[in-house]
Amino acid sequence: MANDYAVAIHNFLSDKIAATEKYLTDAEQKNDSASARYYAGQLKELNNIRQYMVAKIDLKTQKYY
Repeated sequence: MANDYAVAIHNFLSDKIAATEKYLTDAEQKNDSASARYYAGQLKELNNIRQYMVAKIDLKTQKYY
């Protein structure tokens, strides 16, 4: 059985990534370069955290996203 905390963190990251992608798209459509850079950086950090979790914490037999 998977660690409940790891599953909760994956779910949190998935929600944050989806929201950040939406904000990034909105900022790009409004030509708001400052906000777009901010959300692009935030998205990069969230994906880095996800990669770490997959490499170090996640079970080898199951993915949660």
